[in-house]
Amino acid sequence: MDDWTKQRLAELHAAAPARRKKVRSYVQVPLELAGAAAAVTGGKRMLVWMLILYRSWQQQTPSVVLSNAMLRQYGISRETKRRALEQLEAAGLVTVEWRATKNPIVTVYV
Repeated sequence: MDDWTKQRLAELHAAAPARRKKVRSYVQVPLELAGAAAAVTGGKRMLVWMLILYRSWQQQTPSVVLSNAMLRQYGISRETKRRALEQLEAAGLVTVEWRATKNPIVTVYV
Protein backbone atom coordinates (compact mmCIF):
# COMPACT_ATOMS: atom_id res chain seq x y z
CA MET A 1 0.00 0.00 0.00
CA ASP A 2 1.10 3.49 -0.71
CA ASP A 3 1.33 6.21 1.94
CA TRP A 4 -1.91 7.89 0.92
CA THR A 5 -3.89 4.63 1.29
CA LYS A 6 -2.39 3.95 4.71
CA GLN A 7 -3.16 7.50 5.83
CA ARG A 8 -6.74 7.28 4.51
CA LEU A 9 -7.33 3.95 6.28
CA ALA A 10 -6.03 5.42 9.53
CA GLU A 11 -8.40 8.39 9.13
CA LEU A 12 -11.37 6.10 8.46
CA HIS A 13 -10.61 3.94 11.48
CA ALA A 14 -10.24 7.01 13.68
CA ALA A 15 -13.54 8.44 12.44
CA ALA A 16 -15.46 5.16 12.75
CA PRO A 17 -18.07 5.15 15.49
CA ALA A 18 -17.17 3.28 18.63
CA ARG A 19 -18.69 -0.16 18.91
CA ARG A 20 -21.57 -0.33 21.29
CA LYS A 21 -21.53 -2.59 24.27
CA LYS A 22 -24.14 -5.28 24.32
CA VAL A 23 -26.94 -4.06 26.51
CA ARG A 24 -29.67 -5.87 28.33
CA SER A 25 -33.11 -5.92 26.79
CA TYR A 26 -35.96 -4.31 28.69
CA VAL A 27 -39.67 -4.05 28.26
CA GLN A 28 -41.97 -1.39 29.61
CA VAL A 29 -45.35 -2.67 30.66
CA PRO A 30 -48.00 -0.67 32.52
CA LEU A 31 -48.47 -2.43 35.84
CA GLU A 32 -52.25 -2.38 35.39
CA LEU A 33 -51.91 -4.39 32.17
CA ALA A 34 -49.40 -6.75 33.76
CA GLY A 35 -51.90 -7.29 36.59
CA ALA A 36 -54.69 -8.04 34.13
CA ALA A 37 -52.47 -10.46 32.21
CA ALA A 38 -51.42 -12.19 35.43
CA ALA A 39 -55.05 -12.61 36.45
CA VAL A 40 -56.08 -14.35 33.22
CA THR A 41 -52.92 -16.43 32.78
CA GLY A 42 -52.38 -17.43 36.38
CA GLY A 43 -48.99 -15.71 36.49
CA LYS A 44 -49.53 -13.84 39.73
CA ARG A 45 -46.28 -15.07 41.26
CA MET A 46 -44.41 -13.63 38.27
CA LEU A 47 -46.21 -10.36 38.85
CA VAL A 48 -44.90 -10.35 42.44
CA TRP A 49 -41.37 -10.48 41.00
CA MET A 50 -42.16 -7.63 38.60
CA LEU A 51 -43.59 -5.52 41.42
CA ILE A 52 -40.50 -6.14 43.57
CA LEU A 53 -38.28 -5.00 40.69
CA TYR A 54 -40.47 -1.96 40.09
CA ARG A 55 -40.44 -0.93 43.74
CA SER A 56 -36.67 -1.43 43.89
CA TRP A 57 -36.19 0.77 40.82
CA GLN A 58 -38.66 3.36 42.11
CA GLN A 59 -36.96 3.67 45.49
CA GLN A 60 -33.43 3.33 44.05
CA THR A 61 -32.51 0.66 46.58
CA PRO A 62 -32.07 -3.11 46.34
CA SER A 63 -34.06 -3.72 49.57
CA VAL A 64 -37.78 -3.01 49.68
CA VAL A 65 -40.68 -3.69 52.00
CA LEU A 66 -43.34 -5.74 50.23
CA SER A 67 -46.75 -4.84 51.60
CA ASN A 68 -49.98 -6.76 51.20
CA ALA A 69 -51.82 -3.52 50.38
CA MET A 70 -49.62 -2.87 47.35
CA LEU A 71 -50.13 -6.40 46.04
CA ARG A 72 -53.87 -6.35 46.72
CA GLN A 73 -54.22 -3.63 44.06
CA TYR A 74 -53.22 -6.26 41.49
CA GLY A 75 -55.33 -9.08 42.89
CA ILE A 76 -52.48 -10.85 44.67
CA SER A 77 -53.28 -12.48 48.01
CA ARG A 78 -50.86 -12.69 50.91
CA GLU A 79 -50.67 -16.46 50.41
CA THR A 80 -49.60 -15.98 46.78
CA LYS A 81 -47.05 -13.43 47.98
CA ARG A 82 -45.62 -15.92 50.47
CA ARG A 83 -45.34 -18.70 47.88
CA ALA A 84 -43.77 -16.35 45.33
CA LEU A 85 -41.19 -15.08 47.83
CA GLU A 86 -40.30 -18.64 48.86
CA GLN A 87 -39.78 -19.62 45.21
CA LEU A 88 -37.80 -16.49 44.34
CA GLU A 89 -35.61 -17.00 47.39
CA ALA A 90 -35.05 -20.69 46.54
CA ALA A 91 -34.03 -19.66 43.01
CA GLY A 92 -31.46 -17.23 44.43
CA LEU A 93 -33.07 -14.15 42.89
CA VAL A 94 -33.84 -12.46 46.21
CA THR A 95 -33.24 -12.79 49.90
CA VAL A 96 -36.17 -12.31 52.23
CA GLU A 97 -36.04 -11.08 55.79
CA TRP A 98 -39.18 -12.61 57.26
CA ARG A 99 -40.50 -10.54 60.18
CA ALA A 100 -43.25 -11.65 62.54
CA THR A 101 -46.43 -9.52 62.17
CA LYS A 102 -44.64 -7.18 59.74
CA ASN A 103 -44.16 -7.08 55.98
CA PRO A 104 -41.03 -8.86 54.76
CA ILE A 105 -37.99 -6.99 53.52
CA VAL A 106 -36.92 -8.27 50.11
CA THR A 107 -33.44 -7.70 48.69
CA VAL A 108 -33.08 -8.04 44.92
CA TYR A 109 -30.06 -9.46 43.12
CA VAL A 110 -29.96 -8.00 39.61
